[in-house]
Amino acid sequence: MWYPPPRRARITPTPMFAAPAPNQSPPRASLLGAVLGAVVLCGACSGPATERNLAPFFSSHSAAGGVPEVEALGGAVVTRKDPISGERRYWAVRPILSNRREPNGDQRSWFLPPLGQVKKDASQRSEVSQFIPLVRYASQVEDDGFKTWSLLILPGIYLSSHEDGRVQRAFFPFGGVVEKFLSLDRGTFVLFPLWLRTERVGRTTDHFLWPFFSYSRGSGGTAWRAWPLAGNISWDGRYDRWFFLWPFFHWQRNDVQYGEEQTRSSWMFWPLGGQARRPQATSTSVLWPVFGYAHDERSGFWAWDGPWPLVVFQGGDPERATRKRVWPFYSSYQGDGLTSKWVAWPLVNWRHEEYEDGTKDTFKAFPLWRSYTRERTFVTPQSTGPLGTERFRKAWPFGRVRTAPEQSDLHLIDLNPFPDYEFVDEHYAWLWELYTRRRNRDEVRSRSWLGLWRRESDADEDRRSLSFLWSARDYTRAGLEARERSLLFGLIRYRTSEARGFELLPPSFPGPGWPMRRTPSSTPSPLGPERPASSAGPLPLMGADRLTRPLAMVPDSPPSR
Repeated sequence: MWYPPPRRARITPTPMFAAPAPNQSPPRASLLGAVLGAVVLCGACSGPATERNLAPFFSSHSAAGGVPEVEALGGAVVTRKDPISGERRYWAVRPILSNRREPNGDQRSWFLPPLGQVKKDASQRSEVSQFIPLVRYASQVEDDGFKTWSLLILPGIYLSSHEDGRVQRAFFPFGGVVEKFLSLDRGTFVLFPLWLRTERVGRTTDHFLWPFFSYSRGSGGTAWRAWPLAGNISWDGRYDRWFFLWPFFHWQRNDVQYGEEQTRSSWMFWPLGGQARRPQATSTSVLWPVFGYAHDERSGFWAWDGPWPLVVFQGGDPERATRKRVWPFYSSYQGDGLTSKWVAWPLVNWRHEEYEDGTKDTFKAFPLWRSYTRERTFVTPQSTGPLGTERFRKAWPFGRVRTAPEQSDLHLIDLNPFPDYEFVDEHYAWLWELYTRRRNRDEVRSRSWLGLWRRESDADEDRRSLSFLWSARDYTRAGLEARERSLLFGLIRYRTSEARGFELLPPSFPGPGWPMRRTPSSTPSPLGPERPASSAGPLPLMGADRLTRPLAMVPDSPPSR
């Protein structure tokens, strides 16, 4: 049988420079188009001195007051610069690290707050660094320029230097010498508690097998102790105290330096009873601390305990405080400018305080509610705020609000049930705060969770932004209003103004492309009842942010690069 031969594919050689297909662009034209597209895209990118908002990933913006601020990772990373010098004043990797430098040279850094911190005081030329409870370092530059320092490392290393150049060392419990430590002028120990010597106010005391045996000499005479058998702790002209078979027998004379009218003598046979007496005043205790009673015939003062400190009642003397306590159910105190009542301590408290410059009324029902109203009617050197009324309300965990003359704070969602501390707001509140708004005179700062919404407004400009989608900038120039808008990553931007009407602005990816420097307002702020001339100076901010207003700024949005 005959089979036809198989067909073979016919290969036609292609010329090296074959003509392109009818619908195919030449390679050089494609390359040229890509280059032109890249040039156009780069031309639409935001410049380094313009705002870029990609929250929660990254945001570089002009904060109220013209402070250049960068925020990343939803608020975990924050930096701020001085608007005039450009010097970095603040940076933080929250909640782990932060560093703040003030214009006067003061500096404060935190590490895992509140455990670790560094605090430098430029005016006092001092520095304190510590990590609670393990390490503490302190230094001080003296008037003669010599630097003294001390270092404490638990469980028992202490080093310190002094103005005369001496360096003292202590390695607890093996041995060492310390000076100006706690309340001691000097302390020396070897194999503590085997031997310890303390020097304080001219008196030297040697302790052997502390606290069992001791002997004192120097200022105030001699004193000794062989605990618990007997002891005499005395200071000539001040007090004389004896004990035998501690804690059973005690005898004391105190306040001798004030004369016979004020000298107080007492004895105690514990736990059966004891008595303390001074002229026309007595205090008796039976089965201490079960029952105690005191009475002063001259002032009318009386006090009753039973048992102390759970049940206490005292009063009768208008110069002394009045107290009622049945702890923890109820207690009240009135005296020294303070009136306070507790119910179910430490849950519910009413408090009225009187100061030289005004009053303060506080109510709290822990942890759900806390409020106070602070009235300042006078200005004194101790005043911490301006004249007027300051109000604070906190409903945990929903939020808190504070209002004061020309200032206000609003925080929605506040998971901190305790009193407000600056380091908590600075390092932790950004994790849970749904919305915050701070106002200080003309400056308004508001921010939503992760920085998706932001408003930075001052006397010069009002800037608002919704990440990626929309941004607005309102300002005045030559007394005429101008409004700029940016949409969709800054690809659509325009301006409307009284002077020029509607104008398209060049794209500025990723937007909004506003200049970091703000346009100075050309509209004067009149000094009227709302802003009296006496309050033209800066007010202390109630929040953690401290921003400085810059000098005159650049006017309109610059052309894109």
